[in-house]
Amino acid sequence: MSGFNLLDTLIRDLRYGLRMLRRSPVFTGVALLSLALGIGANTALFSVMDALLLKMLPVKDPQQLVQMRSQISFPAFQKIRERNQVFSSAFVYTYMLLLPSASVRIGSEPEQATGVLVSGDYFSVLGVDAVAGRTLTPEDDRIPGTGGAQGPVAVISYAYWQRRFTLDPGVIGKTITVNSVPVTIVGVTPPHFYGTNQTVSPDITLPMMLQPRTSPSASTELWAHGDKGSMLSYDLTDQYGPSMIARLKPGVTIAQAQTQVNVLYQQILTERAGGKPDEATRRENLEKRLELAPAGNGYEGWDPGMRVVLLVIMAAVPALVLLIACANVANLLLARAAARQKEVAVRLAIGAGRGRLIRQFLTESLLLAIGGAALGLAVASGFRQLILNWLTANINVPFHLAAETDLRVLGFTAAISLAAALVFGLAPAFRAVRAELGPMLKDGARLTGGRGWEASKALVVAQVGLSLLLLICAGLLLQTLRNLRLFDPGFQRANLYATWSEFQGGRPGNGPMVKELARRMENLPGAQASAVTFNYPSGGFNGARFKISVDGRIPFSGDDAYVNRLLVGPGVFQTLGLQLLSGRQIEVRDDENAPKVCLVSAAVAKLFFAGQNPVGRHFKFERTGAESTAEIIGVMQDVKNTESKDKLLHAVYCPVLQDLPLGDVSVLVRIPGDPTATLTELRRRFQEFDRNIFVEVRSLDQWASADLLLQRFFATLASAFGALALLLASAGLYGVMAYSVSRRTTEIGIRMAVGAGRTSVIRMVVRETMKLVAIGIVIGLLAALAATRLVANALFGVKPTDPVTIGIAVFVMIAVTLIAGYAPARRAAGVDPMVALRHE
Repeated sequence: MSGFNLLDTLIRDLRYGLRMLRRSPVFTGVALLSLALGIGANTALFSVMDALLLKMLPVKDPQQLVQMRSQISFPAFQKIRERNQVFSSAFVYTYMLLLPSASVRIGSEPEQATGVLVSGDYFSVLGVDAVAGRTLTPEDDRIPGTGGAQGPVAVISYAYWQRRFTLDPGVIGKTITVNSVPVTIVGVTPPHFYGTNQTVSPDITLPMMLQPRTSPSASTELWAHGDKGSMLSYDLTDQYGPSMIARLKPGVTIAQAQTQVNVLYQQILTERAGGKPDEATRRENLEKRLELAPAGNGYEGWDPGMRVVLLVIMAAVPALVLLIACANVANLLLARAAARQKEVAVRLAIGAGRGRLIRQFLTESLLLAIGGAALGLAVASGFRQLILNWLTANINVPFHLAAETDLRVLGFTAAISLAAALVFGLAPAFRAVRAELGPMLKDGARLTGGRGWEASKALVVAQVGLSLLLLICAGLLLQTLRNLRLFDPGFQRANLYATWSEFQGGRPGNGPMVKELARRMENLPGAQASAVTFNYPSGGFNGARFKISVDGRIPFSGDDAYVNRLLVGPGVFQTLGLQLLSGRQIEVRDDENAPKVCLVSAAVAKLFFAGQNPVGRHFKFERTGAESTAEIIGVMQDVKNTESKDKLLHAVYCPVLQDLPLGDVSVLVRIPGDPTATLTELRRRFQEFDRNIFVEVRSLDQWASADLLLQRFFATLASAFGALALLLASAGLYGVMAYSVSRRTTEIGIRMAVGAGRTSVIRMVVRETMKLVAIGIVIGLLAALAATRLVANALFGVKPTDPVTIGIAVFVMIAVTLIAGYAPARRAAGVDPMVALRHE
């Protein structure tokens, strides 16, 4: 019976709590709104962070999956798969071309889709079955160029089946063309399977053996090696290989697997060097190690420092907002507890226990938390969609993130709601039942001062401090974003436009085709200059890194021995506005039939040639052998490194016509006026050149902005939550000061009756407000000095202790809180002394 009595008591507490909340609609509405914003923001960001970094892939035993953090050549992968003792199975995959997209022809017009190439045991390793048809098998991936007995095959995703084929069951056996290669659809993946990357959901999955035909590598090394863009047989380096995921055997740890894999890798490197590497090669091989990381949550090579920053911002920022919201509700409950002292006194006098009353107050807090959670889920849904829409609109590659309100998110919401109820409910509940019965039962008794009022002030101070911390972080990230946008690469980026184009079936093929494309791009109306190229500085890719030797020797070790090789076309430097310091520029005659030549940046000339004139000297790219020996024909002015922006780019510019065939090429155009007509004509000429070419044109500023995705996301997120925190803190300050004025009505009346003016009363209230704000600012500054070090890796051009940013944040905090405190001050100054003296 005790269980039924407890349930009956709980039901009565809930009913009484609902009646009390219904009697105070303003209090209830403000409390629910504060909690909805705090809980909703935390739920939305948790669902995004969970899908991005935490949630396991919907595959069999995802905790057993590990990923190679670096690429590995396909032959090396085959050897590791055959010889290892720690993996039960393994597969490799690579996205198609530079972006995970493919040109698909289903009807008459080509369209873009997300494509991935996988080894034949991809689906069996993951334990994923088809919902229609079948998945790929090793047999589909065994015969180069055919894909098995029935020819090339493909598996499509459920989302693509629904979007493009309206769930037509007749899609099985249908032939489509992917990058000019006909393939037969043999299966459809389950609805909730999105591949091995949480942010990229492939529409089409193809066997790895189709890579040379559907997505030949753009690396000139592979073509120079005679592999025609195929990574399947190339084994001189691992730089151009696919990504590898393996399943650990039961009982094997990642550390154990990594140790054995690296032993195998050293054997592979020795075999790669012909079995007898020289001393320099042996030392270099010993420095190479493979690193394994958990792959069960879709981990795909996050930079550890940036991953920490992402976790800190996406977890700490909304948590601080929730704490501020809880402080608001706690202040409201403290004020409400003071107003209910007579009720509490009567209930204690007729026999109610203090523990019983505390439980009743906590029940009302729990009801507020439940209501805030319900509203918070609605807020979270809208806010999450805003985040996903923002990410989709600002990411260059096809983006997919399965962030949704599932059981994990509901559990998280329930947990933080319960925690919030305890945080904001305990102090007011204990405060309400702690006072003495005698004074509370007297007629006209009021709460004057005491610990309840001190607790309210402490909560306001905490709100101000936390809000200032968020404002400083937001300011630092906004300053970083501004510095990155104003970053000077060493040439004038304004009025420059660049294309990204994907040649159907792979690549232009030879020098005459590229020359023809360059000829078609000449004399564009409204263009000051134009050039066809493969790389360009500040293009989001600083070129491939190569170790070079000068006069047969490698003069440096470590990073200093490497340069960034960029393949550029004639006219690129004139289009960019870079100055030639000595020698000559790359010309049309520097094609595949001419001697190998290159230009070097001034930084390379200074480092490798010690102030001597490098023109006419020779050097060799160590990675590709004697064929890469080139003569230096000129020295170009320096540009900045777009990856480490405080350094100069050690650039070597090689003629694009000497490293054909290429994958995709860019057209650089400088347009001083309105670009509309020029870009329209550019697209038209591209279509005349090849109607299957997919062309995207953006200004260099737009391309650079796209590279700042994480920085813009951090800055936008921190700014939005900083503003929300400031709003909540201001509301809390307003509420506390308004309550202070109401409880001091008699005091204010006496002051005005004995001669105090309105100005002095306003000054008194504002002074009290600013005392709280000043203490909060000091606490916030101390917290910021410690917390901003956690985001130091995400900052550029600004220190965590930047005085300008901190000064602006403090000014904004003072200005907003001064406005919030001025309204109660004016109300206090409007008190009628006679009414105030009769207030008690």
